[in-house]
Amino acid sequence: MPLIDGLSVIRVLQQINPKVKIIAISGQASNSKLLEASGLNVQAFLPKPYTIAELLNTIFDVLSALG
Repeated sequence: MPLIDGLSVIRVLQQINPKVKIIAISGQASNSKLLEASGLNVQAFLPKPYTIAELLNTIFDVLSALG
């Protein structure tokens, strides 16, 4: 993203709505470790490339956990 990085976007979204559900997507697997280390509450990480089925399953899993 040209103006703001993903971690900053997540922080801003969580400030706006602490209950926001986030699925992080990246082409760099190392970003998954970065998310864990940052302590951000991200519900799922989806590495690129991914299929439509993987995306839909991830969305379903995150929404199902709302219980």
